[in-house]
Amino acid sequence: MDFSNRLNCEQKTLLEILTNYEGLVKYVPRQLAEVKILEKHDNQTTIETTIMFKTLIKKEIKQRITVVEKDNGLEAKILDGHAKDTTISISVNPQNSQTQIDMKIDLKLSLKAKILSPIIKREYKTLLTGIFAKMELDAQKVEVGK
Repeated sequence: MDFSNRLNCEQKTLLEILTNYEGLVKYVPRQLAEVKILEKHDNQTTIETTIMFKTLIKKEIKQRITVVEKDNGLEAKILDGHAKDTTISISVNPQNSQTQIDMKIDLKLSLKAKILSPIIKREYKTLLTGIFAKMELDAQKVEVGK
C-alpha cells in the first residue's frame, strides 16, 4: 500500500513530530491509546503501542514496533501482534517550499486479522490524509513560533 502527500511545512519540523513517538497519540486519539518507548539506541527505537478498537466489542491490542530513524524518514517493522512483520517506510523530502511525504506499507496480517484487510485497504488513505493534515498544522504553528 502506498501513500503520498505534499505538506506546507518544513521537513525538519515534520520529522520532529514523527519521531515524538509518545506524542503520536494526539493524531489518532480514538485508535491509539498509548505509545511507550521501550528502548532507544542511537537511531533505533523500540516502542509499544496500545491500539483500541471500539466497535461492538472493546478490544485492546498491544504491539511492539522497531523504528529506525534516517536523515529523510523512518523505517518501521511491527515485531508482534496481528500485523507482525508489517514494514512501513516513510520518506520525507523538501520539495520547493513544501515537504513531500511518501509512505510504503507492506501489510502482513495474521489469519485471524485477514478479514480486516479490505477495510484497511479502503480506509487507510483517508486516515493518513487526516493524520498528516493535523501534523502539518502543528508543524506550521511551531514554525511560526520560531
